[in-house]
Amino acid sequence: MSSLFRHASAYAIGTALVTLASLVSFPILTRLLSVADYGLMNTVTLALALLVAVGKLGMQRATVRFYHEGGETSARLPSTQILGMAAVGALATLTWMCVVALLPEHALGTPGLRYLLLLTACLVLVRVLDSAFSNLLYAEGRSAFISTYGVVKRYLALVLVIGVLLASARNAEGFFLATIVAEVVALVWIGWVVAEDNPIRPTRFSRELFIRMIAYGVPMVGVEVAGSILALGDRYVIQQLLGAEAVGVYSASYNLCEYIRGSTMAALSTAVAPMYMRVWEQEGRVATEQFLGRFARSYLAVSFLVAALVTTNAADLVTILASERYVEGTTIVPWVIGGMALDSYVAVAAAGLFLKKRTGAIFTYVAIAAAVNIALNYLLVPHFGIAGSAIATLLSYAVLLATAMVIGRSELTVPFPARSLVVSAFAFGASCMLAARMTSGSPWFDLVLRTAIVIAIYGGITLTLDAGVRDSVRELARMVRNRLWPDAV
Repeated sequence: MSSLFRHASAYAIGTALVTLASLVSFPILTRLLSVADYGLMNTVTLALALLVAVGKLGMQRATVRFYHEGGETSARLPSTQILGMAAVGALATLTWMCVVALLPEHALGTPGLRYLLLLTACLVLVRVLDSAFSNLLYAEGRSAFISTYGVVKRYLALVLVIGVLLASARNAEGFFLATIVAEVVALVWIGWVVAEDNPIRPTRFSRELFIRMIAYGVPMVGVEVAGSILALGDRYVIQQLLGAEAVGVYSASYNLCEYIRGSTMAALSTAVAPMYMRVWEQEGRVATEQFLGRFARSYLAVSFLVAALVTTNAADLVTILASERYVEGTTIVPWVIGGMALDSYVAVAAAGLFLKKRTGAIFTYVAIAAAVNIALNYLLVPHFGIAGSAIATLLSYAVLLATAMVIGRSELTVPFPARSLVVSAFAFGASCMLAARMTSGSPWFDLVLRTAIVIAIYGGITLTLDAGVRDSVRELARMVRNRLWPDAV
C-alpha cells in the first residue's frame, strides 16, 4: 500500500505542475499571438496528436504487460520496443510529409498551414520515441523520474516558447520552433537515462516479440484515432469552412473548458476506475453495480455544478485569461462543457466493457460518435458558425454516452439516477439564470459574485431535493472530520 501511495503521489504532483504550466501559458499565448496564429497553432497541435496516436501503433500499451513476463522477453523488450517504435514513427513521419506535400491547397484552407505541418512533422517521431522511453521507465516503476521529466520538459518548452515569442517571432512558426528544440533536448535526456540501464542493441531486437507487441496494441489504435477525431475533428472543419481566426476564437473557450474538465470531471472518472475494478475483483458484480450507482449520483451533482460555474463565468474568465478578442467564443461554453461532462461519464457507463477488455466494443461506440461529430459539424457550421460546432460536440458526446450505455449493459448494469439528473439540470438552469443577472462591470468582482451565487443556489436546490447528494455530503463531512480530528468522539 505504501508503494502504491508513493507512485500515485508522484504522478499526481507531476500532473498538477504540468496543468499549472498550461494555465500559465494560456493567457500568454492568447495575448502574444494573433487570433489567426493561435488558431493555426491549435490546428497543427491537434494534427500531431492524431498522427502520434497512429505512429505508436499501440505498442506503448504492450510495454507493461510484456515487460513483466520475465526471462528472454524482458531482456529483449527494451531494444525491441525502442527500435521498433523508432522505425514505425519514422515511417509515419515520412508518410505524413508526403501527404502534406501532395495535398491540394483547397484541402488546407489557410495559407501557411502546409509549411507549419511540414515543419512540425519531425515531432511525430520525437513524440513516438518519447512514448517508448517513458513507458519503459513506467514499466520499471520509476514514477519519480517520469513525473520530474514531464514537469521539466513542460516548463522548458514554456520558457523557450515565451522567450522566442517575446524576442523575435510572435507567430505560430516561432511557437513550434521553440517547441521542437525543447522536446528534442528532453528526448536526448530521457534517452540517455534509459540507455544507462537498458543498452539498445540491434542484436537484441526480437522480430517475434515485435509482432506480438503490435498484435496486442493495434486494436487500441482504432480507439485512440477515433477518440482523437471525436475530440479534435471540429477544429479541422472550422479551419476548412471558416478559417484560422475562427479556430482561434473557438479554441480559446474550448481549451478553457478542457483545463477545467481535466481537474474536475475527468479527475473523478479517472479516480473511480481503479476503485470499481477493485470492488469487482473482491466483491463481485452486484457490489460493483451498487458502487457505480452511488458514484453516478455524486458525479452528476458535481459535473452540473462545474458546468454552471464555467457557463456563468466564461466571459469573465476569457477576458481575464485571454483578452476581450476571444470573448465572442464563449457562446460555445455551455454546449462544450456539457459534452465534456457526458464524455467523462462514459468510463463509468461502460465499466463492464473495460472490465471484460472488450476493446472492439469500445472502438465501436467511439467510432460511431466520431462519425456523428464530423457529419454534424459539416451540417451545422455553415449555418451557425462556431456555435454549430459546439452543438455538434454536445450531440456527438450524447451519442457516445448512449451507445456506450447500451453496449455496456450486456456486461454490467450501471443504475442511472434519473431523479438526480432532473434535479441537477434544474439547479443548473436556475443558478445560471439568476447569476447571469448580476453584473458590476468588473470581471474580477463579477467572477467572485457569480461563483458565490451559483454555489449557493445550486447547493440549496440539490441538497433540498436530492437525498443522494445529502448522503454524499454527510459522508464527505464525516471523512473530513475524522481526518482533522481523529480522536473526537
